Amino acid sequence: MGGVAVDDGAPGVKAPDGGWGWAVLAGCFVITGFSYAFPKAVSVFFKELIREFGVGYSDTAWISSILLAMLYGTGPLCSVLVNRFGCRPVMMVGGLFASLGMILASFSTSIIHIYLTTGVITGSIVFFTFPVE
Repeated sequence: MGGVAVDDGAPGVKAPDGGWGWAVLAGCFVITGFSYAFPKAVSVFFKELIREFGVGYSDTAWISSILLAMLYGTGPLCSVLVNRFGCRPVMMVGGLFASLGMILASFSTSIIHIYLTTGVITGSIVFFTFPVE
């Protein structure tokens, strides 16, 4: 009456994806974190950016606005590139250019540089990391 169900499956069953499923999941988690969290995390640095560049709150808010506009505005371009070249090359190039935009932003000396590096370069390229999702 109180029996236990036992799995009598064949020993050594291979994963259908070759065992890479968890690596893909971890990669998607990191990409999603950077893609969605980075535009929101800019607000953490608002006071420091205002002080560093001597600009107002609205000038600093343009960073997130430009970033999100470029992020979602480049969707059609990303779609065309993925259809032509495939997901893997588009994501690799997108990741490299997004990193380049963030690195260049660290050398910015004015708010306009931040607009261009973080807003335009990183914002337009980060969308290229979305095809995996």
